[in-house]
Amino acid sequence: MMVMLSSITLGPVQFDAPVWLWLLPLLVGLAVLTAMGKSLSGLGSVTRWVALAVRLLVIALLVGALAEPSWRRESKDVSVTVVLDASQSVPAQLQADLDRYVKEAVEGTKRSEDLLGLVTAGRDAYVQALPRALNRDMERQHLGATDGTNLESALGLALAVMPKDAANRLVLATDGNQTTGSVLEAAATAKALGVPIDVLPFRYRYDQEVLVERLVAPASAREGETINIRVVLNAVKPAKGRVSILMNGESLDLDPDGPGLGAPVDLREGPNVLQLPVKVTRSGPQKFDAVFEPEVVGGRVVGDSVLENNKGVAVTIVQGEGRVLVVGDEEQARYFLAAMAGAKINCEVIPAARFPSELTELSGYDAIVLFNVPGYDFTQQQQEHLRQYVHDAGGGLVMMGGPASLGAGGWIGSPVEDALPVKLDPPQKRQMPRGALALIMHSVEAPDGVFLGKKTCEAAVNALSRLDLVGIIEYRGFGKEEWVHELRPVGDGTAVKRAIQSLMFGDMPDFTPSVEMALAGLKKVEAGQRHVIMISDGDPSEPPASLLQEYVDAGITISTVGVYPHSGLDTSRMKYISEYTKGRHYHIDTAAGLANVPQIFIKEAQTVKRSLIQEAPAGVEPLMQAGLSDALRGIREVPPVKGWVVTAEREGLALTPMKVGKENDPLLAQWQYGLGRSVVFTSDATSRWCESWVSWGSYRTFWEQQMRWVLRPGDSANVRVSTENRGDQTVVTVMALDSKGDPLNFAVFRGRLAAPGGGGEDIELRQVGPGRYVGTVATDKPGSYVASLKYVAPDAAMAGGTIEGSVQAAIARPFADEFKTLEDNMPLLSRVAEMTGGRVLSWDTKVDDLWRREGLTMPASTRPIWLAVALIALGLFLLDVGVRRVRIDLPAIARWFVGLFQGSTAKAGAQMGSLKEARESARQKLQARAERPDAGQTAARASQDVTRAKFEATPEQMRRAPSPVTEGQA
Repeated sequence: MMVMLSSITLGPVQFDAPVWLWLLPLLVGLAVLTAMGKSLSGLGSVTRWVALAVRLLVIALLVGALAEPSWRRESKDVSVTVVLDASQSVPAQLQADLDRYVKEAVEGTKRSEDLLGLVTAGRDAYVQALPRALNRDMERQHLGATDGTNLESALGLALAVMPKDAANRLVLATDGNQTTGSVLEAAATAKALGVPIDVLPFRYRYDQEVLVERLVAPASAREGETINIRVVLNAVKPAKGRVSILMNGESLDLDPDGPGLGAPVDLREGPNVLQLPVKVTRSGPQKFDAVFEPEVVGGRVVGDSVLENNKGVAVTIVQGEGRVLVVGDEEQARYFLAAMAGAKINCEVIPAARFPSELTELSGYDAIVLFNVPGYDFTQQQQEHLRQYVHDAGGGLVMMGGPASLGAGGWIGSPVEDALPVKLDPPQKRQMPRGALALIMHSVEAPDGVFLGKKTCEAAVNALSRLDLVGIIEYRGFGKEEWVHELRPVGDGTAVKRAIQSLMFGDMPDFTPSVEMALAGLKKVEAGQRHVIMISDGDPSEPPASLLQEYVDAGITISTVGVYPHSGLDTSRMKYISEYTKGRHYHIDTAAGLANVPQIFIKEAQTVKRSLIQEAPAGVEPLMQAGLSDALRGIREVPPVKGWVVTAEREGLALTPMKVGKENDPLLAQWQYGLGRSVVFTSDATSRWCESWVSWGSYRTFWEQQMRWVLRPGDSANVRVSTENRGDQTVVTVMALDSKGDPLNFAVFRGRLAAPGGGGEDIELRQVGPGRYVGTVATDKPGSYVASLKYVAPDAAMAGGTIEGSVQAAIARPFADEFKTLEDNMPLLSRVAEMTGGRVLSWDTKVDDLWRREGLTMPASTRPIWLAVALIALGLFLLDVGVRRVRIDLPAIARWFVGLFQGSTAKAGAQMGSLKEARESARQKLQARAERPDAGQTAARASQDVTRAKFEATPEQMRRAPSPVTEGQA
């Protein structure tokens, strides 16, 4: 049996596919046999051996390339990745101590080639710094939620980012308390990879602590029933304090004889249980809060250390008559409310400002009616809760039309649009006036101002239809304003949102250039409504009145949003611009107001959405298809309408039994969305657009049937739900009885769990006993959950019949499990270090040596060289062809080289001899000239003598010369 090697190393070369090396002896033998035959017979003996050697080398290189060779180099680097527990269970002081510890460790090491990385652990894990050359200033700011600890995920992430060309250690800095995952699973993975985990323990213990272990209330009850509320408090040591219980925000009197509404408690060590009977007098969700207030002595809290775990929450769903929540103006909805009163449907009317912020509050209603209210009156979270209310909680939703509703009211692109049976953006084929919106963006001098500014722009764009025009102007510095996004249709929004991300929010000195650019751009486009939104602190110079008058003449409005203006003059400047052009002004100088800026932009964006409103003063007869919907039983025709908001039909299971206008726009649409249902009426159900309707004899019948169709079925009296928290999960148990009181068996329970923050999951229960059904759901986040279930069971009293019903339950988690831990989990940390061959560090950097090399396997880095080997083989192959095809007499070439060398040497010798002879001849000639001067030289010498004789006298001539005669003698 042949063993397949994964790799083989020969010196510094590693072959990753060594199986190909088995071809080498076979191919070498074949090449030799070929050479011994006729293949190389025509070559000379020396040439034949050269050709054979080249061929064998080509074969060896090709086989080597197939075997995937790499050049190996053993690394000497050590990488340490610190995994930091950034959750809230770890005291902040201990996390700060880690910063100092790592800094000292970096300063104390002398090996600058070592690496350091950081991963933080919370509910999720994040890489704060990839392993790189020692960094003294690592950022440990955790980006995610810190109300949970998942050490398994963090260690897995650290293993994933560790460098492959260095030996690796992990340092786990934590208290050992985890809320999700298993750190031992991650330790087993690290052990398999040969990576030791050193543990740096965060040691602490709260010797004085009281926590509200849980608040227990039944998941469901009947209206008028008395239920028992139980509060379980756990005290590490005996403690004193005060307990308060609130029902729907109102305190219950726990001690009628004592002062205040709470009750003093004297807690013993361990669990303490308090019970209170409470009568529930109204239907819907009833929220209970239990709060423990520790004793305060001398201004200091006594007996308690962590205040975050002093609160418990429970919710009971009380079954009763169905209720409808109507959101809008009560006077405007008076005709509809009168019809509901006549149909004995209980309605509660509130303005949008009082819309519930919790999903559990919404779940107390069987249907919600939005009566001509705009989307910008609701927060993003409220809109998401409304969508969940229909899809996950099984509630009903009715959206009435009107000038401030549907697409004209800023609901385009909202979470609520997903729940509606129509599309709020008009159909592409529909030709209708479009709006044009220009945004002038100035610097937002506020915390996270750039982020807020971008989100504000996106909110405005999302409120527009894809046919509307949008453009963005900002100051880019160096005295230059420009269109970041030219005025053009929104389309799918990709281009404009890309432009939004490039915004710089420069500090413009003067409004005039931007206002001029916006005016010029808007004048060029054809649009039903043209509008400008300007955001600024108000300090740029104001535009001249003549420019603003051009806006008025062109019918273009400007709305201004003043964010933290520096002075009253800045505010006046912004108000002047908006008032002159008949726009609106918004003054923002608080954090709450700043958070509302995106909603302001959505509201202002609706200025250009008036084109979605269709009005016909003479009235238009709707087109009916009554057979499409059970909600129109008995209604054959309806009165004309004088107005509606344009929408588009939604594909799929949505029904549109009533249409209106030449384009057959939807007037009434309905569908099933998740567990719930929704209805849209694009007219207004008031005397404005439905003047004939409010006096129509079937007005009440029409709306009663719509509401009966959309209402959530009432909870079954014979079905009870209970819940039990178990760590990050909750067990949902249902006890079901039939009409006779016998266990209801073989039922199918399915539903949805609506989670805080917009998430959710499907629920399916299994039968575990007579009439008993159980399922488990994830409830790992603090907040309120709503479990909505529907069931179908065979009816024992009727052959082939079925029993159907629904039931709801609320699940509350007041605080994260992080705050339940009272001390570190040192035994678990010791086990992690022991499993992986790591150490328990001492917090002394001189002793610990984070980059310790003992026990580590130094890896070898490899660099593939197969391509280089293959290219060399190709070059030698061409040489092999040349050797075989070109007849070369190697001995002759050798002789030629020798002769060439010898000839060059003789020639050089001859040249040297000639030079020597020439030099000797010249020397002799010079010597001969010196010995025998020629005639020219003799004549010259004679001439010189004559000349010298003229001016020089010899001694003899001087003696014979007469004495000179003086003037007197003469």
